[in-house]
Amino acid sequence: MLGKKCSLCGGPLVNNRCTLCGLDNSICDREASRGSDAVSKQGRSPSMEPVSRDVSSTRKQKADPSVPPKSRVRQSSTVSTVRQSSAGTPYSPAARGQNQKQKSRLIWIIIIVVILFAALPALTDLGSTMFEDIFGSYSSDSYSLEDSYSDDWSIDDYTYDPYSYVTREIPAEGDPYEVLLGNGIYKVGVHIPEGVYRAELAEGTGSIQIRDEENSIFHSVYFGTDEEYNEVTEDDDIRLYNGAELEIDSNVILRFTTDNAQPLTEEPSANPLTESVTVEEGTYTAGDGEIPEGIFDISAIDISEGGNGYASITLVYPDGTSSYLWADSQDFTVTTEDFTNASVKNVVIPDGTEVSVEYGDTVFTPSEGYYDVDFARYNGY
Repeated sequence: MLGKKCSLCGGPLVNNRCTLCGLDNSICDREASRGSDAVSKQGRSPSMEPVSRDVSSTRKQKADPSVPPKSRVRQSSTVSTVRQSSAGTPYSPAARGQNQKQKSRLIWIIIIVVILFAALPALTDLGSTMFEDIFGSYSSDSYSLEDSYSDDWSIDDYTYDPYSYVTREIPAEGDPYEVLLGNGIYKVGVHIPEGVYRAELAEGTGSIQIRDEENSIFHSVYFGTDEEYNEVTEDDDIRLYNGAELEIDSNVILRFTTDNAQPLTEEPSANPLTESVTVEEGTYTAGDGEIPEGIFDISAIDISEGGNGYASITLVYPDGTSSYLWADSQDFTVTTEDFTNASVKNVVIPDGTEVSVEYGDTVFTPSEGYYDVDFARYNGY
């Protein structure tokens, strides 16, 4: 190989490889020998045209000394575009341009990915800042879950106001009024005048419930001497509005006093029912013959008369509401020096009410506190 030159650029060869362009001239030699054999055997191409010199012979041409080495490389690249692949498909400039486009797209994709990765920390910081701006002030200024369960919080910090939805004040001027009340349901404006009352425990233990739909008052107070169960012996802010119902448990007697009692809206009238009804243990439907529609005082039969001395009464009204009552006889009722109440007073029972009596027989006596009530619309309270 000594003295041979590169068939592409004319550079010196070492082990048949050009030291300038790196071409392996042994490949060119093989191609040249094959081309010479084909020409000597056929003399013509399959298309009957004279066989042109192949690429290898072109590469064997002596390089122009006046052309710089880099230019020679470009020329060889141009020549290589007309070579055929092993599959016989020519490499055309259009194919080269398509490859360049694909490479360009790939480069742009890589650039975009790099930019996104580079900007990711900044985007994360921006999102975090926006989230804190929107929700941070709310969580820190408006509500804190940790604060709601702090050791300093207790139920004593909450003050319940049963009159917070009231829109009408009871007039401050009125008449002095005082009454002792026990077990029963009392209509304000009929059985007791409207006013702001002071309630004091006279005897026993029990609760009161105020139900006033018009003024959205639903309030309970437990009277007794056991402070562990939040029982009180007095309450000086019992607001009773006309139309409200005041229910008092059995086993307690309370004294109600006020300085601003208002005139009654309706005084009790004569009860159209005159006969008492003895009701044994069992379940009944008012209006079916045993218990008529009406307003009753319900009491338990005394032990001396063959009863248990007490009984429970459950009322389920036609609209689905219910009321649970407890009646005592004279044997077990709570009394004071000047008051005895041995029945549940002023119980409204419209037709269709389911009445269940347990633990003892009872007596349903027409109430002396009868008033004009719309039985069809009575909701069970």
